Amino acid sequence: MSNYKNALITGAGSGIGAEIAIVLAKQNYHTIITGKSLSNLEKTEKTIVDQGGSCTLVKLDMIDFVGIDKLGLEIFKRWKKLDILISNAAILGTLGPIHHQSNDEFIEVLNVNLVSNHRLIRSVEPLLKNSVRPIASFLSSTVANEARPFWGAYAISKASLQHMVKIWSLENQNNNLSISIINPGKTNTKMRKQAMPGENSNNLQNPKEVAEKIKDIIFSKKIYKGEIIDLIKLNLD
Repeated sequence: MSNYKNALITGAGSGIGAEIAIVLAKQNYHTIITGKSLSNLEKTEKTIVDQGGSCTLVKLDMIDFVGIDKLGLEIFKRWKKLDILISNAAILGTLGPIHHQSNDEFIEVLNVNLVSNHRLIRSVEPLLKNSVRPIASFLSSTVANEARPFWGAYAISKASLQHMVKIWSLENQNNNLSISIINPGKTNTKMRKQAMPGENSNNLQNPKEVAEKIKDIIFSKKIYKGEIIDLIKLNLD
C-alpha cells in the first residue's frame, strides 16, 4: 500500500481538531483521532465515514502518559509509520490572578498542554521519520508570545510548548520532517467561550475555516522548521 497515508489528530472530538480530521479524511488520509469523550469522537467518526473516509478512534486523556506511549507502539504495529501529526488537545484552566490558581490545576494545565506533547514527540518521532513526507503541527496561541495578565498556566504552557517545539525542530534541521507551530487566532470553540464568555461569535472564525487554512499549510511545498504561523495573517497565494 505505497499510497497509504495516515494522520494522528489529538483533541478531535469537537472544534478545530474534529474539523482538521474531517478535512484530512477528505484528502484520503486514514485519520487516527484521540479525545477524552468517546461520544464526541464517535460524532467525528460518523461525519468522516459518511463522507467516505476512514477513521480509528482512540479514547485518550492527554494526562495518560503511558497511554500516549502505547499509542505510538500501536500505530507502529498497524501501519509502521505516521505521515501527519496534528497536536491540538489542550485545556484552558482558570483565568485570573496567577496567585489564585491552585497548584493542582497549574500542574494539570502544564501536563496536558506541555508534558503530554513531550511524550507525544517521544512516541511518534520514529514513526514520522518512516514517512516519505512527514509533517508535525502544534496548535498554540498568541498569549504564548507576550506576557498578559490573568492567563496563568495556559499562557505559560503554550510558551513552553513553542520553545520545546523549536528545540525539536532544530534537532531535525537536516531532514525533511516539517515542524510548525500554528496560531489559529480567535475561533468559535468551547475553549474560546470559556475564556471569553458573552463574546459576539459573529466576530470569530469558525473551526471549519481554520481547518481549511491548516490544510493549506500542510499541503504547501514548504518544509517548516519551527516557524510560528499566524493564520489570521496567513497568505499562501
